Amino acid sequence: MEGWFSGLYVALLAACLLLGPVVHAMEMNDLTEKLPRAYVGEFRWDGDAVVQNVVITFEQVRSLDERNAEALGCGVYEDGRQVTKIKVRMFVRLSDRQVEIFERSPDGTASFETGGSHRGTLSEDLQGIDAQWTTSDSGRRGQLHLRAASSATCAPATSL
Repeated sequence: MEGWFSGLYVALLAACLLLGPVVHAMEMNDLTEKLPRAYVGEFRWDGDAVVQNVVITFEQVRSLDERNAEALGCGVYEDGRQVTKIKVRMFVRLSDRQVEIFERSPDGTASFETGGSHRGTLSEDLQGIDAQWTTSDSGRRGQLHLRAASSATCAPATSL
């Protein structure tokens, strides 16, 4: 009986090792296919009353490996009449939906802060992103709150 149980345990362990990557691949496919391609929301620097409207759209979402995905696109920050368009790159860790969003400096706008990243989480249903921005040099922080949109373009939020 003991030999039979050991054999079953070894067989189950082997099945888990063989099927584990397949399960992760299916989960990764779900993430890359179901991740909304547009998010809208707001950003606010900690201690600042000014709320910036934010639109982010992803033109490409792909698997980097069985644990991580990358989404590439663009974004728009709108602060009153000031509109800033940027490029966006987001990394998503499948296991806990941790995200890190990087922004590239816009052409011609020296005052827009891109030296840092947003770090936070993608909701379980993929419909929300909550993250904190931390600048790489001064440590200044801000809060980003986004919700999925059925569609959007890299244009000011007021035009949607």
